[in-house]
Parts: sequence; structure tokens; C-alpha cells
Amino acid sequence: MKPVIYKTSPFFIHLFAVCFLLFAFCSSHAQQAGKTGLAFLKVGVGSRGAALGEAYTTLADDPSAIYWNPAGLAAARGTQLAFTHSRWLGDINNEFAAITFPSFGGTLGFGLIAQSIPGIEVRTKPTAEPIGTFDAQDIAIAVAFGKQWRPNLSVGVTAKYLYEKIYLNSTNGFAVDLGGIWQTPIENFKFGLTLQNLGTTTALQKEKIELPALVRVGGAYVLSFAEGENQLALAAEHIQFLQGGDGNSTGAEFLFRKTLALRGGYQIGRDNRGMTAGFGTALGRYQLDYGYAPFTNDLGNAHRFSVEVKL
Repeated sequence: MKPVIYKTSPFFIHLFAVCFLLFAFCSSHAQQAGKTGLAFLKVGVGSRGAALGEAYTTLADDPSAIYWNPAGLAAARGTQLAFTHSRWLGDINNEFAAITFPSFGGTLGFGLIAQSIPGIEVRTKPTAEPIGTFDAQDIAIAVAFGKQWRPNLSVGVTAKYLYEKIYLNSTNGFAVDLGGIWQTPIENFKFGLTLQNLGTTTALQKEKIELPALVRVGGAYVLSFAEGENQLALAAEHIQFLQGGDGNSTGAEFLFRKTLALRGGYQIGRDNRGMTAGFGTALGRYQLDYGYAPFTNDLGNAHRFSVEVKL
């Protein structure tokens, strides 16, 4: 199999060189795990990405790309609706809904992420019983756009309005995600990079909230065989939090006859995380996916259920 050679202009070489330098800068300045708020922004959306160990920055090509990498929207086809329900740790529920459609020469998307933490106990001093309970609420409303900028390069941007309420206190703010996916000169190999949660919020009570800004960088190799009926995808990714801390992910997906997908992944360096697994099936216009992620130290398991509809 001969490699496909693209004529890549010096501009693109410089662009990705700058991205790598930025990533290295972020890594060198993130020595200790920093304190950030709005932790729900670090909880991935969609079942496919979860099953792949969150090694999804380069493979995202569905409405969940609004979260993972807006450049992936350039690969979305037609109008799509997506819904994901995540049963996170304890009684934490995370919901994701999105719609994407062709517009402005690319793909436009609107998304909503909502998380609720019910039954938080209220105490003013150590007591056997709380004086009451309350729910914490987190919301992100996103608008994203992805476009095939060049034959071997897609780019995208996501703008988000953020809101969090904890008991009687609340905060709101705005953030931006930037992403790119590059088809390298190596056939079937792509490189992806995303900068997430670059923004600011108002103070929560009297304390300024730092967003969990991060960089994702990864690669994916996708091989088709059996006349395109079957497909194998391998992905690896590094995540670097700008306030400190990092981790690595790997994932693999086997697609059989464009209908049944089996997935697995592994997360390294992420607290209490490890193996992930899941599957998906296509039923006409509908795509059903499930993602499973067990946690160590008796924290429980996370389950994600997703439905995508092509209109």
C-alpha cells in the first residue's frame, strides 16, 4: 500500500509547529494539580468517546464533537440529533443534547450539557442528621462550527455560556474551545489538537472560579478492509490541564459491516480510572451506543447511553 502524499504548504507546517510549542509550554508550566471549578466540563459526553477511553479528539465526527473537537464537525453529514444520558458517580446525572446541520460552508452545531448533583446535605455543625438538603446544578450552552479548510485540514471553534449554582450561590461565564484535525502525509493517519475551556467566570460567593482549561493532542489510525465493510480504528491521546495534572488514553474500535461496533480503551494517569468498554449499533437512521467506565477505590461505575438520529 503506497502512502498518500499531500502537498502541504509551509503555512500549515508552521501552524502545527505553533500548536506543538503551545502544548509544550502548557506542559512545562503545569507542575502541580491546580484548583479549578466547574468540574463537569471535564466529564466527556457521548458513549462512543467514553468507550474509547476518551481518546476521541481525532475520531470525533458526530454531534459530540461540539465537546471533544469542533473541527470534527466538518466530517458530519446532513442534519443529526444526539442525546446522551450519563449515570456518573453516586447519584450524579449528566445529560447532553445536540443538533448539527450544514451551514455557512461547513457544519453548525448547538449543544446543551446539564449536570445535577442531588441530595447534598446541609449542616451548620457536626450533627447526626442534616438540617436539610439541596441540589447543585451545572449548565453549558454551546454553539460550534467546523469546516474543511483545506483538503487535509479541518478547523473548528465552540463558544460556551456556563452556569453553576451551589446552594444559595451561583456563577456564570463564557469559554471558548479551538480545534484542528490534520490528515498527515501518512495514509489513514490523522492528528488532532483541541484547546478547551479558555475563558472566565464571575466569583462564586467571594472566590474567583478558575475554569479547567486543558489541551488535548492525539492521533488516530483508521484502516478499512473487506471492501470497506469493516473498519479498525486505533487512537492515542494526551491530555494536559493548564492548572496542573495530565493523563493519557488509548482506544480501539472494530466496526463490522458498518452495523456493529465493539470498543475498548484504557486511561492512564487519571485518578481512579482505567479500563473502558462499550458497543454501538446502526439501525437505519438511528445509532445506539453504550459506554462503560469502572472506577477504582469503590467509587462505582459510570454508564452512558446515547441515541443519534440522522434526519
